[in-house]
Amino acid sequence: MGIENITARILQEAKDEAKKTQEAAAAQKAAMLEKAAQDAAAAEAKMAEKATEDAKVLLERRNSVAELEARKLRLAAKQEALEETFQEAAEKIAALDGSVYLDFIVKTLEPYKEEGGEISLNARDYANLKDSLEKALAGSKLTVGAEQANIAGGFILKQGKVYVNASLEKILETEKKQMTGEVAGILFG
Repeated sequence: MGIENITARILQEAKDEAKKTQEAAAAQKAAMLEKAAQDAAAAEAKMAEKATEDAKVLLERRNSVAELEARKLRLAAKQEALEETFQEAAEKIAALDGSVYLDFIVKTLEPYKEEGGEISLNARDYANLKDSLEKALAGSKLTVGAEQANIAGGFILKQGKVYVNASLEKILETEKKQMTGEVAGILFG
């Protein structure tokens, strides 16, 4: 074997080794690209899944907020209807026939007849009921005072330094606390 043969053989072996190294590098490159593509696809799928989940959560939150707002609006409407109902009740009581309204006032004053005191009415009731009320209360320690109260109806009783507020507004406010559930059941049941 001559030097040329040995050189040719070494060159061939080097070329073969280089070819194997290139093929291995190409295979490794292809494997790395394949893995990168798979990782990218997995990451994309995971991001899409997370985006879908985030959108779902956001939609649920918005729906919850919308439902809560709708409930608040319904509750406000119901409360407004209740207020209107009690306001109408006050107006109807104040507009009762004179004798019926007078009986209501007298019955409400019954517990105070012995203790006495000065009764203040609103301007309308003072003009319409003063004389009749004084007759109905004759023999008691109650008197109808000239001072007129700024109330829708009913009366305010002054007993020394103590004031008893039996105005229609106060009576209905007290009753409203007890009757709201019942009235709501009738209106919305």
